[in-house]
Amino acid sequence: MVRQHSHLFFILIFVFTWFQGFSLGDEPIPIDSVDFHRIQHKKVRQLIERQKHFGVRTFDELLPVCYYIPDSNNYQTFTKSELIKQDINVVWNNLIHQSPSEEFDGRIVSFGLLYSKRLNNFLYKNEPYGGIEEGQVLFFNLRMLSGIKNIAVAMEVTRKDNDHKELEYCYIDNGSTKGTQKFTLRSTVEGYTEITQITKYKCKSRLRDRRLYSFFHDRIVSEFFAAIKNKCEAGKGSMVAGQ
Repeated sequence: MVRQHSHLFFILIFVFTWFQGFSLGDEPIPIDSVDFHRIQHKKVRQLIERQKHFGVRTFDELLPVCYYIPDSNNYQTFTKSELIKQDINVVWNNLIHQSPSEEFDGRIVSFGLLYSKRLNNFLYKNEPYGGIEEGQVLFFNLRMLSGIKNIAVAMEVTRKDNDHKELEYCYIDNGSTKGTQKFTLRSTVEGYTEITQITKYKCKSRLRDRRLYSFFHDRIVSEFFAAIKNKCEAGKGSMVAGQ
């Protein structure tokens, strides 16, 4: 009888310990817990580290600062469209499932880190990716002037609409830019897809607002459109509708 009670006691201890460990996995991840050795860009590492100076202690405390309609007069607008000769569902599935390591791997934009607020975990470069979802915070490095200057940017996926084929990203607070980037897909009469990127943005610097941002943003969006267009039209690794 003593032996049975002892055995039951150890089982209960094991179960209790297991549940404790499980609950710890749901606790917010501290800013200090990120593995900087797996982030190649210095500016991205500095941007993450700098959050502590603004009182941010965990990754779930990172807040988006979206386009604010009552203050719309202080925002600039950027719009760019591209025609992709492919069905809208194919383009959408490629858009939302393409790994950020591949999607943002051009001459200007490079992927640094992804944090998922829903899963409470990190995704480093070249790790398996399940697709875009709301609450993902992405950190990028922007390579300007052939690498003479680099800028780190963080954005959160704030809206994903599968029915209307729309995606929205907002800049993370404590950065140099506020606003919203929106991607919309529209079917054409030919059965192709028009993808449009609209950005409402406000920078701390007026020079960057009116000159630099639009100049470099145009090249960044063009680079992104070229990558998704090539993937969809060439059929290289493209996904069929419904996947």
